[in-house]
Amino acid sequence: MAEGRREGPDASVDQLARWARMSARTFHRRVREVHGATPLQWLLEQRVARAQTLLEATDLPVERVGEESGLGSAANLRRHFTRTVGVSPTAYRRSFTPSGPPSRAR
Repeated sequence: MAEGRREGPDASVDQLARWARMSARTFHRRVREVHGATPLQWLLEQRVARAQTLLEATDLPVERVGEESGLGSAANLRRHFTRTVGVSPTAYRRSFTPSGPPSRAR
């Protein structure tokens, strides 16, 4: 299901079920069978994964990462990201940022 990335940042579980052309009940059952999680848990995992990608590859402010990933706000991003990944978004980003001043090639 993640392959199509049709969920978009504002998608709800009901929208995903409609896009999959399934009833909400069937969608819930199928997602659970395939991913071992409820649709809401799966969607949250996808949003946190998107936030990870944005934190690794961009210098967007945390508030914008929250919006772009579908988590809505910086507070929501921090709460879900820290619970899922185990570190804050800022600490996670730091691990992908070179420390110290850039070296100058001579």
